[in-house]
Amino acid sequence: MRHIVHRHTPDAAWITKANQLLAQLGAAPDAATRNAIIDDNSAVWGDIKQWLLSLSHHKCWFSEAKDCFNHWDVEHYRPKKSARDADGTAHEGYWWLAFDWRNLRICGNAGNRKKGTYFPLRAGCPRCAAHGDLRHEDPQLLDPVDPDDPALISFNLEGRAIPAPHVTERWEKSRVDYSVERYNLDFPPLMDKRKVVWANCWEQIQRYLTELCRYHTDCTNGIARESSKQALRALREMICDDKELSAVARACVLSSGDDRVIRILQTT
Repeated sequence: MRHIVHRHTPDAAWITKANQLLAQLGAAPDAATRNAIIDDNSAVWGDIKQWLLSLSHHKCWFSEAKDCFNHWDVEHYRPKKSARDADGTAHEGYWWLAFDWRNLRICGNAGNRKKGTYFPLRAGCPRCAAHGDLRHEDPQLLDPVDPDDPALISFNLEGRAIPAPHVTERWEKSRVDYSVERYNLDFPPLMDKRKVVWANCWEQIQRYLTELCRYHTDCTNGIARESSKQALRALREMICDDKELSAVARACVLSSGDDRVIRILQTT
């Protein structure tokens, strides 16, 4: 998972249409009427799919996969018609966010299908009513749009999604564990791809350190110097945010524990 930045807004015509539908939802007399409006206009989210994909270099916002997490869905972070706690208890959905582009995410359907309408909050946390202040909520599911959430999740050489090393607080750890389960982030084909990325990244790390040692032992060894630079360039490319599973490569770099390697995270 990488932080997704809303660098710009959707097309003005789409926003106008979405606002018109929001006004219809606000004027609807009951939940059944609101749900009918939402169902009848489900194609509206498809109209914004390419814009959403452009924000993530055409990767799933949750898994960072391009093709092994199945077809792309436009996912509502806060569910639109019904929101369920972890135990399945249902609450009214966030219908007033149904056509709000800031509540939309791109998710491969292997994850979106499992997430469904689940949206649990921290115990004792109030759930917002229509148009309430969402800052009062403390969601259990990680959100790639929140700049702090992606840093909570990391990966290991087995391809598993795990809490980042610095995550020791119980609630933060439970958020990661629940998100891995509910977003299906340990989907087997996805884990297999992560293992390949990790292995390739680790190979480049070892190549860089070996060639750097050769060059430092013999400062006239220009071949070793250039080879170390090539390995470093390969690592920088793997951790760029436009690369598939770049967060896995970043986790691998951090796992090296070597400051000479880790420094590339500060320059890429």
